[in-house]
Amino acid sequence: MAFWAPDLALINGRILTMDGEGRIAEAMAVMDGRIAGVGTTKAVLAACGPKTRIVDLGGRVALPGLTDPHVHLADKGTDDLYRFDVRDFYTNVRSIPDILAQVKGVAAEKPAGTWLIGHGSPMQDLRMGERRFPDRWELDRVAPDHPVAIGFGAHITIVNSRALALAGIDRDTPDPQGGHIDHDPATGAPTGKLVERAQLIVRAAHGSYSYEEMKDGIVFAGKQCLERGITTVHDIVTNHQTMRAYQELARDGRLPVRTSVLVRIIEAAIQKESLLNLGIHTGFGSDWLKIGGVKMSIDGGITGQAAAFHEPYANNDCNCGLIRIKSDELDETVDLYHRAGHRVCIHAIGDKALDMALGALDKAITAAPRDDHRHRVEHMGNWLVTPDRLATVKRLGILPVPNIPFLHFLTPTVLECIGAGRLENSFNLKTLLAAGIPITSGSDGPGYWPVDILRDISFAVARDTWDGGVHQSHEALTLDQALALFTRNAAFNGFEEDIKGTLEPGKLADVAVLGEDPYAVAPERIRGIEVDMTIVDGRIAYVRDDARGFN
Repeated sequence: MAFWAPDLALINGRILTMDGEGRIAEAMAVMDGRIAGVGTTKAVLAACGPKTRIVDLGGRVALPGLTDPHVHLADKGTDDLYRFDVRDFYTNVRSIPDILAQVKGVAAEKPAGTWLIGHGSPMQDLRMGERRFPDRWELDRVAPDHPVAIGFGAHITIVNSRALALAGIDRDTPDPQGGHIDHDPATGAPTGKLVERAQLIVRAAHGSYSYEEMKDGIVFAGKQCLERGITTVHDIVTNHQTMRAYQELARDGRLPVRTSVLVRIIEAAIQKESLLNLGIHTGFGSDWLKIGGVKMSIDGGITGQAAAFHEPYANNDCNCGLIRIKSDELDETVDLYHRAGHRVCIHAIGDKALDMALGALDKAITAAPRDDHRHRVEHMGNWLVTPDRLATVKRLGILPVPNIPFLHFLTPTVLECIGAGRLENSFNLKTLLAAGIPITSGSDGPGYWPVDILRDISFAVARDTWDGGVHQSHEALTLDQALALFTRNAAFNGFEEDIKGTLEPGKLADVAVLGEDPYAVAPERIRGIEVDMTIVDGRIAYVRDDARGFN
C-alpha cells in the first residue's frame, strides 16, 4: 500500500506529456498542486486512497495548461464587459450605417452627456464597403448629445465633436510625440480620427474604469481563458491600480489564471525609474503572480498604419509610420533595465522599428554581457525577419514573439497596406523553429479578438486567412510543433520550464482536457474543439456545462 495518496487522479485518457519525446500516458496523479506521477491507469489507481478524487477522462486528450505570452487582459477584459461592440469579426457590422445604427441604439439608452465607448476591429475600414471609418460629423448625427469614442484596435480611435470638445482638441491642437490628429485637408478641422498617442488625449477626458470594475474585468477575462484551457498569461500593465488589483485578486484567491506581469515603463502611468529604484528583478513574485519583465513600444501598430517602415506604405507614399520612442531614450532605457537584471520586451512591428530594437539590445548586451536574459521583441516573426535579422536574433539570444491571429485575421488587409514584397515569407514560424529559436506566439487579445490558443494552433497548422485564402503554406507547422509553441516553448519564454509546459512529475498540475482529439480532426476544425475541463494548481477550475461523463 502506498504511503501517500493523490488528491486528484485523471484516468483512462490520452495524456500528452509534451516532454519533447512524444510520450503519451493513460493517467496522472496530482498531490499538493503538483504532478505526483504519470503512467498507466492501473498504476495510478493503485496509489489512490479513499479521499482521492478520481476523474475518468473517458478517452479524452489532456495536455499541459496553455500559455498566452502577450495579452492585454486587464485593459481589454474590462472593455469586453462595458463597451458596445461593432467589431466586424464578431458582429454583423459591415458598413458605416451599421456602425451608426449601433451608436444610435446605445445613445437612446443612455442619459445625455454620458460617454459612449465602443470597440471595433483593427483595419475594419478596409473591409467595409465605404473603405473608411465614420467621421465625427456622421457620429454627431446619431449621437448629438453624447460624446462618442470607438477604438478600432489599439492604435486608432474615432470620436465625435462632443468628445473632441471635452478633450480640448481643435484645429490648432498640435500632434503629440508619437501620435497624429487627422484633419480635413479642405477645412483644417479635425475629422475625429486619432492615431497612437493622440488617443491618450481623449482617454484622459473620458476617464478610466473604476477600481472594482477593473478587478471584475480581470476576473471576467481570466475565466474566459480557463474556458479555452489557458492557465497562464503574460499581461501588459500600464498603471499602479492594475498592479494593486492583481495583487489583491491573488491574495484573495480570485485570480483565475497565473499571471506574469509585463510592466510598461514608457507611455504609462508607471514611471520609468520605478522598478529600478525598488531593485526588483524579473521573476519577483510567486507561481501565481510575478514580474515577467518590462515592456516598451517603439512604433505604432500595423492596424493603424502607424508601424514604422524604412519605405512608405504601399497605399500611402507619404506615410512611413510613427516612432513613439526616439533612439536615445530607447537605447538608454534598454541598457538600464538590462543591467538591472530585467527581461526587456520591445514592441517593434515595422522594419525600421525592428532594426532599432535589435540595435538597442545589441548595444546593451555587448556592453554588459548577461547569460539567459531572454529579452523579447514583440510582434517580430510576423514579417520581415530577413537572414541578417535572424542572425542577430540567434547571436544575441533574443526571443521573437509573433502573433499568429494576425496571419488569419489581418493578412488580406496588411497585404494592401505594405505590399506583397514585405509579406514575402511572413509568419515564417517553421523557419524560425528550424533555426533553433524557441518561439511562442501571443494573441494580443482580448479586444481585437478573444484569447484562444486552440484557435491559434489551428491557424498555425492550416495557415488559412479571413478571406478564405491560404497564406504561404510552406511555413505551416505540424500539430506537434504548434502545441509546443504554447506549452514547452511558452514555459521557457516565461523562465518557467522547470515548473510548467510539460506534464511530468514535480511540475505544477495545470491541465487542459479537450472534448476532441486534435490529431483526429482537420486543422481547420481544431479551433472549434471545446475544452471540457481545466485544472489549475491541482484543482478543477472549470468544467464545461454540457461535458458528460466526469465523476
